[in-house]
Amino acid sequence: MKRFELIFIILVVLLYSLAAFTRNLVWKDDLTLWSDVIRKSPGKARGYNNIGVFYAEKKMPGKAIPFIKEALRLKPDFVFAYIALGNAYMKSGYADPAIESYRKALSIAPGFAEIYTNLGSAYVQKGMIDQAIAAYEKSISINPGYVPAHVNLASAYGSKGLTQNAIDGFKRALALEPDNPDILYNLGISYEESGMVREAVTAFQETLKLRPDDTDARERLKELRGN
Repeated sequence: MKRFELIFIILVVLLYSLAAFTRNLVWKDDLTLWSDVIRKSPGKARGYNNIGVFYAEKKMPGKAIPFIKEALRLKPDFVFAYIALGNAYMKSGYADPAIESYRKALSIAPGFAEIYTNLGSAYVQKGMIDQAIAAYEKSISINPGYVPAHVNLASAYGSKGLTQNAIDGFKRALALEPDNPDILYNLGISYEESGMVREAVTAFQETLKLRPDDTDARERLKELRGN
């Protein structure tokens, strides 16, 4: 996550494995596992959805989408499938159907903070920053401790040139995760863009303490120090 790069949170359906030793060969990977589930229970949605999640995680969203849609055909109120479908569309670069999918998920689970964060990321992909900010704020109102929403909100403010808002947002995120070098780095960028050189230097130094091989932070620090 560099220079106000927004986090896109993938909400993954938890995959369950069986302990029986006799099934170990069948469960050698998630694709084999869930393909076997579909073969044995073709009318159940979970197997299709989890194959879709598998393909999306393997950066094959085009293969993921048909499986997830089949899961939704079998179970139209499957909130995690709508989330997975939105994620797959986002990976394919299709923000509009992703937004539609996340909204459908929210119609089923309106108290799910993470969905609002994903929705905000879809709005960012379309350049709809004000709508993204509103979505991130809603996510935070539901779950004030959800760090990705704070980070993405701060990043969205930064992309609008509202650097003080960005600084405040990254500080709130850092209070929740004080050892996160990505947050520290982006806080440093916000300070730098606000002309707060001393604070930026401190933030980049703290970044390097946590991640000594961070070449971007090291370069920013060198430039600020003039050497």
